[in-house]
Amino acid sequence: MARNNKYWDEDDLDDWEDEDDYEPAPPPPKKPAPAKPKPKAPKLPAAPAAAAAKPPSSQAAQIKQQQHVLVPESAQNPTAAGSVQRFAFDKPSPDDAVLAAQRTTAASSPAAGTAAAAASGPSRAAAKQHHSLQQQQQQQQAQAPQMQSGAEAAAGLAGGMQDLTVSTQPAQDDVAAAAQLQGVQAAALAGAAPPKARRPLSEYRPDADLAAACKAAAAAEEAGGGAKPRLHLVVLGHVDAGKSTLMGRMLYELGLISDKAVHKTQRDAAASGKGSFAWAWMLDERPEERARGVTVDVATTHFQTLARNVTLLDAPGHRDFVPNMIAGAAQADAALLIVDGSPGGFEAGFEPAAPGSLGGGQTREHAQLARSLGVEQVAVVVTKLDTCDFDQQRFHSIRAQLEPFLKTCGFREAAMQWLPAVGPSGDNLVKPPADPRLAAWWTGATLAHAIDSFQPTHRLTDKPLRLPVSDVSRSGKGGVTVGGKLEGGALRPGSRVLVMPSAQQATVKALEVDGKAVSLTRAGDSADVTLAGIDATAVGSGSVLCHPDFPVQLVTRFEAQVVVLDVAVPILKGHQVTIHAHTARESGRISGLVSLLNAKTGEVQRSKPRCLFKGQAAVVEVTPSRPMCLEANTDYTALGRVALRDCGRTIAVGKITRLATADQ
Repeated sequence: MARNNKYWDEDDLDDWEDEDDYEPAPPPPKKPAPAKPKPKAPKLPAAPAAAAAKPPSSQAAQIKQQQHVLVPESAQNPTAAGSVQRFAFDKPSPDDAVLAAQRTTAASSPAAGTAAAAASGPSRAAAKQHHSLQQQQQQQQAQAPQMQSGAEAAAGLAGGMQDLTVSTQPAQDDVAAAAQLQGVQAAALAGAAPPKARRPLSEYRPDADLAAACKAAAAAEEAGGGAKPRLHLVVLGHVDAGKSTLMGRMLYELGLISDKAVHKTQRDAAASGKGSFAWAWMLDERPEERARGVTVDVATTHFQTLARNVTLLDAPGHRDFVPNMIAGAAQADAALLIVDGSPGGFEAGFEPAAPGSLGGGQTREHAQLARSLGVEQVAVVVTKLDTCDFDQQRFHSIRAQLEPFLKTCGFREAAMQWLPAVGPSGDNLVKPPADPRLAAWWTGATLAHAIDSFQPTHRLTDKPLRLPVSDVSRSGKGGVTVGGKLEGGALRPGSRVLVMPSAQQATVKALEVDGKAVSLTRAGDSADVTLAGIDATAVGSGSVLCHPDFPVQLVTRFEAQVVVLDVAVPILKGHQVTIHAHTARESGRISGLVSLLNAKTGEVQRSKPRCLFKGQAAVVEVTPSRPMCLEANTDYTALGRVALRDCGRTIAVGKITRLATADQ
């Protein structure tokens, strides 16, 4: 019987005759054709007899023992067809001919060498000229007859390269040119003008027309011909000290608020259960401010006294809004420090920070911040004395505790004024006190007289334009309106300005001061400037409008002479802080402790201290996370003051002494 396989089994052999539909099994699949053998490698020369006597080795050993021929047989036989001819070096090689031609051309034609060097720079025109020169050379080489000998080929190559030279510019010049090109391209992509190199401020000379207009305005102001000296006044103090209430009643006493508006506000306040906040609502107009009963943002208004044109900045007193208070105090020439004279009110605002707490009363912090931001004049107004029957001893007790502290902050005794006042009743605001209990012992100045006693700051119209932006809004005239105080220079409609740090230029379309259109605004004025030719995204709070030829410095790090305030832990190198300068706010870190100073004399006591404690004076290096628009304190005081905060408390304040830009 046949053996079983994959096509047959025993059952198939028994019954195959009974199946009518029997079909033979398919033929087996064809095997793939065998691969063609690879050509054998050429046999190597016979090995020496000693090697032949050894037993045969493995394939790997045979490959390892192959004798590799370093020189082809065709090179060993020069007479063979297609042989390689060795260069005998008995005449100049083609490379030597090219180098010789370049040296000859550079020595004989300096202009050609200069043109070639310029072609290697970032200029587009030079690059285009270099490209056309290469095309001409390729055409000349294509039309030239074929060179036969090595000497003719070298001569032809030298002739084709005679207009080319090797640039002799130093490597650092190439790097600087490439960096400049990259900056130009980045500015072009961003739609901004290329940044210009900063010129010394001493070279600034205002335009003749602008200088004449500023001189005429200053003369009219001194002569008293309707224009009064401008004063920026910030109102500071602890929360619930009565700041907004006092200034709201002050505006009413000056005739800036009508009786109808007062009655409406009092009715609205009583309807919401906050009848005592009626005068405060004259300034706190935002719904969240009226709902919470505290000032959130800086309220700005304008009024005139007998001798001053005042821009009032009502700063928030709550510790959560200290950054807004800093932005307001940075624009001020003088300050009103409002102190709560009610029993326990002054103590709550003046108590020092407890260990581990976020800080004490805001009276301390506000006074320190105001002085660090350049405010040198202050009037201390003690309010709510009606709650203690106008006790004179209470007034003098508050002065005895607060005056030494203000001196430690840097306020001079001659620059401080002290007076009582009552907001709801209006006693001692514009007129002498009407209450006999207060009039019995107070015969000094009213609040209006104290404001007139402040000296306006000098207008820096002889310096380039600087306007830190405090707020931005879109104008209905198709432009962008920015608000802020001019710290230097002057502006007129049609002036060209540079917005930093976006480095975009714009044109001044319109100017407004105190809500009125003007043709000139000078340093010291708070103005609303409408800009044309710029997008709203290119300017924001903290930006600076400056002169296009004298831009503000864009600083990557700076050194500041600071005084350490109440700190929970010592300040170490690397301490993370929030940097406040003019209207700008940026995160950063203290990147270095440069020196420890004597707090009284300013002399260096120690270099590179390990840490800083409360009350110490030092020079520190600060690195912001992003470049900031800053100036040295000696050039622009408002742009050269800085406050460092951490965890909701101010840890150091001071002035900027040295700047470092991105290219330093």
